Amino acid sequence: MNAQSKVLEANEASFRTAAECIVNGGIVIAPSDTNLALTLNPWKDEAIERAFAIKNRPATSALTLFFLEPDEWKEYADAPDPGLVQAFAEAFWPGPLNMILPRKSTISDRMVCGGATVSLGCLSNPVWRGMMKYTNMPVAMTSANLSGQADGVLVDLDLSLRQVGDKVDYVLKGEAQGTTKSSTIIDLSGTEPRITRYGDVTAAQLNAIAPIFKEIV
Repeated sequence: MNAQSKVLEANEASFRTAAECIVNGGIVIAPSDTNLALTLNPWKDEAIERAFAIKNRPATSALTLFFLEPDEWKEYADAPDPGLVQAFAEAFWPGPLNMILPRKSTISDRMVCGGATVSLGCLSNPVWRGMMKYTNMPVAMTSANLSGQADGVLVDLDLSLRQVGDKVDYVLKGEAQGTTKSSTIIDLSGTEPRITRYGDVTAAQLNAIAPIFKEIV
C-alpha cells in the first residue's frame, strides 16, 4: 500500500480509526501544533521500537508524552515546584510548549529509555484533539521524518509522506497550528529551570508567568 492511500480525511470516522490503531499498537502520522508526528501507544514497547526503526533514530532517544487535558501532567510526573508547573500549564497548554519533569512509575521505561525524567505536552490541534477523544489514553509522539533530515523546518504532510509515509499504518490529514518552529522545551526537573529548545513560545513569555529563565531570545 502506498503512502497516499493511507491518508485519512479529518472526520469522526477517521478519528476513531486512527485512535483504535494507536491503542492496539499501530503507528499513525498525526498533526500536532508544530510537526506532523509519528503517534503511538507509549505502553507498547513494540510500537516504540517500530517508531525508532521508521525514523532510523537511535533507540536511546526518549519520546514525548502528550495528553488531552493540561492537568493530566500530575498523573505522569512529579515536580520540585508543582505550583510553577501548574502555572505554565495553565498559561500555555494546550499549545506548543513541552515540559521536562521527574517521571512517575506510570511512565513506560521504554518510552524514556530508562531515564529519570519525561517530556510532557498538551496540544491544541483540533484534528489531534478529535482523535484523542477516542484513545482514552495519552500518546507518545516524535516528528514524522527520517532522523536528521528535517532540521530547521517543520514536518508537513508532503515531507512526512515522502520520508516515512509508506512505513506507517495511517496518516491523519491535518496541519500545524500556525507555528514557525518546533515546540519550546523547558526543563523543570532540577533546581535550575532551563530552556532546552526555543520555539514560538519565547523566554519573555515564559518569564511573564514566572521570571526564572536566564536565556534571552
